[in-house]
Amino acid sequence: MAQNTTSIVALVNDEPISSHDINMRIKLYLANSKEMRTRLKKKLKSKSTQKKWRKLIDEYRPQSQAEANELQKKLVSNVRAEVQASMKGALKKKILKELVDERIQLQQANKLGVALTDEDLDARLDSIAQRNKNKKTGKPLTRAEFTKSLQRMGIPIREFRSRMKAKSSWIRVVRRKFQYEVNIGDQDVDRLIDTQAGSAVKIKTVYKIQRIRLSLASSASETNKTRRLLKADKLRQSITSCKQLQKAVGRIDGASLKSLGTKAGDTFPHTMRSYLNHTKDGHLTPATLTSSGVELYAVCERKQRRIADKTKRKAVKEKLRQQEFQILARRHLQDLRQDASIEYR
Repeated sequence: MAQNTTSIVALVNDEPISSHDINMRIKLYLANSKEMRTRLKKKLKSKSTQKKWRKLIDEYRPQSQAEANELQKKLVSNVRAEVQASMKGALKKKILKELVDERIQLQQANKLGVALTDEDLDARLDSIAQRNKNKKTGKPLTRAEFTKSLQRMGIPIREFRSRMKAKSSWIRVVRRKFQYEVNIGDQDVDRLIDTQAGSAVKIKTVYKIQRIRLSLASSASETNKTRRLLKADKLRQSITSCKQLQKAVGRIDGASLKSLGTKAGDTFPHTMRSYLNHTKDGHLTPATLTSSGVELYAVCERKQRRIADKTKRKAVKEKLRQQEFQILARRHLQDLRQDASIEYR
């Protein structure tokens, strides 16, 4: 019997996984499983369980609310055991795959020297404990108190630490290997923000703009300034599409064209913001005289965009980074799994 309880079911690069490992991981899963809670809730509401409850009442005939409560606890415990038993068979295959992956992940972490130490795990448990409060004192839990609370919920502490070590060590492996490959740009952030809503996101008009500048010396006479303004106005009247700009601007001496990309309207001064708002797409704003010459702006496209503040943008960027790391992590684990020696028994 002892031999069956601790029999080896798999070897991962000569490192064993035993039936005991699987049973402990199943116990951890069931103690902290949303699926388990959902099934239990459904089972408790079923007609068969209600029938069992009426039978228990008729058989034991509780004389007080306390006795009824104890009887109810007994029923819930029995139903929970039934649900867990019904789930264990299907879980074994899933849990074995998870443990194989964890062995591979930890082996790689040890190879790179980034696996969590016992001190690291203690520190993480301290951090988790402090985010929970003692119901009696209202103070943050100590690690010992938190560990006891897990034990009361039926969560095996050794297995809890083992899983946490594998997951956290693997994160270190992925970041070490791919930190320079993950590059999230502003356009990536903008695209995700465009799909979101919330108090930190405001809807603004953004413009795809090109700037036309007709050079003019700072010492130019009023006559020359007027000529350049008239030339700019003539250009403005001839343009109905941004596709015409390159050729039209090229025919004017001392004129240049520069793309300013996409900019929010409120980044411009009030007067220019008004010009942009009243200029049709593909057309030019009225000419203005600046220290660099005569300038016009082509509104090539406009659209409504959700703009977020710095805190929101930072959170969105980090979310995209995590998504990218997850993709790379899955690919890397698949490669390591293919290269590993895995023997099932």
